[in-house]
Amino acid sequence: MQQQLTVSGLLRYLKNRLDNDNNIQRIYVAGEISNYHRHFSGHLYFTLKDEHAAISCVMFKSATSTLRFEPKTGDKVIVFGSVSIFEASGQMQLYVQRITLDGLGDLYARYEALKKKLAEEGKFDPEHKKTLSTSYPEKIAVLVGDKSAAMSDIKTAFARRWPLCKVTYYPVLVQGSEAPADIINRLDQVDEMGYDAIIIARGGGSFEDLFCFNDEALVNKVYQAKTFIVSGVGHEQDFTLLDFVADLRAATPTAAVELITPKIDEVIAMIEDLQDSMYQQLLNLLDNRRMSYDLYTTRLLHYQQILRSIANNIDNDIESIKSSILHKIGRYSDRLELYDTTMLSKLDLKLNNERLLLKRLNTLLEAYNAENVLKRGYSLVFQDEKIVKRKAELKKEVFQLRFADGSIDAIERD
Repeated sequence: MQQQLTVSGLLRYLKNRLDNDNNIQRIYVAGEISNYHRHFSGHLYFTLKDEHAAISCVMFKSATSTLRFEPKTGDKVIVFGSVSIFEASGQMQLYVQRITLDGLGDLYARYEALKKKLAEEGKFDPEHKKTLSTSYPEKIAVLVGDKSAAMSDIKTAFARRWPLCKVTYYPVLVQGSEAPADIINRLDQVDEMGYDAIIIARGGGSFEDLFCFNDEALVNKVYQAKTFIVSGVGHEQDFTLLDFVADLRAATPTAAVELITPKIDEVIAMIEDLQDSMYQQLLNLLDNRRMSYDLYTTRLLHYQQILRSIANNIDNDIESIKSSILHKIGRYSDRLELYDTTMLSKLDLKLNNERLLLKRLNTLLEAYNAENVLKRGYSLVFQDEKIVKRKAELKKEVFQLRFADGSIDAIERD
C-alpha cells in the first residue's frame, strides 16, 4: 500500500529537498521586478519575472542594508539568494540577500566563471589553508585603505581587544582597476617580514566596488603566501574570491580582528585565575610541607629519646665492662705476683745448679788444657800446623816440637 502523506508532511519534505539542493542555494537569478511592496516591518516583497515565468521573492529587513538603490516595479535586476518553500501557504519563494541592477550581469558572469576555474584548480581547498600559529599574536600587518572607516574600525578593535599587539598599517588601493596590483605589491613585501598574520580589509560596498578582490592574480598571490591571511572585506552578505582563498574569512574588518585576537579582559581574568590557582596550590604545598615538618620533628624527638636511652645503656655497659676488666686485672695481677715469686725461686735454684756444673766443667777444661799439659813437662808434635798423634802420621820432613816456653824444629832419623 502506498504511503499516505499529510499536506504539511509533503511540504516539509519538499522544503527539505530544496534546502539541501546545492544547485538552488546561493544562486543568482536575473529578471524584472513586479508587484514591489515594502512592508512596514522593513521586509521587501515582490515578484521576479521574465517573459515565460514568475517567482515570488522576499528580502528580509536584515538584508536590506546591502541595497545601494531603492528597487521599484519594472527594474531589471539580478538577485542573489536561495530557493525554499514557505510551508504555511505552500508557496515556493526566492529568499533574496542582495539585489543589483542588471547592468552588472557581465561582472557576475565573470565572477562565477573565475570562481569555478579557481575552485577546480584547488585554490579554495581547505587542506591548503594555514592555521594561526599563536592565540596571542604579537605582530600583525593590516592592508587597508588609507584613513578609511575600515582602518579606523580596525584600530578601535585592536585597542579594545588586544592592545599588546604591534599592528602595522599598510595603506593600499581597495577599489578600481589598479587596486589588485597595488595589493599584490604590498603583499609581496609584507609576506617576508615575519608577521603572525596579515589582514586584508575594506568596508562595505556594491558588488562592483568590491570587484577588485575578485582578481585572479591577487587570488594566486594569497594562495602562495607564507603568512596566515585573513580576509575582512565588505559585510556579512558580501563574498569575494579573496574570501574563498584566504586562510580565514571575516564578515567585517572589525570581525577580522576579533577572530584572531583574544580579549585582553579575558586574558587578564585568566591570568588572575591562574594566579589564584597557583597561590592556592602554593598554600596547599606549604601546608603539606608544614605537616611533614611537624611529623619529622616529632619523629626526630622520638629518635633523640631513643638515642639518649641507647647512650645511657652504652655508658652503663662501659662502666660495667670497665669494672669487670679491672677486677679481672686485679685477680691476674695477684696470680702473676705469686707466679713471679715461685718462678724466681725456681730460677735461683736452676742458676745455682748451673753455676756448680759450670765450675766442674771449668775444672775439667783446665785439666785438659794443652798449655797446662805443657807446663807439666810434656811437649806436642806439630807438622803442617796439625798435632801429630801417632808416629805413623809423621812425615820424613821437618816438624815442630812445642814446649811450654817455646818450640823447636826437628827432623826424624831412621
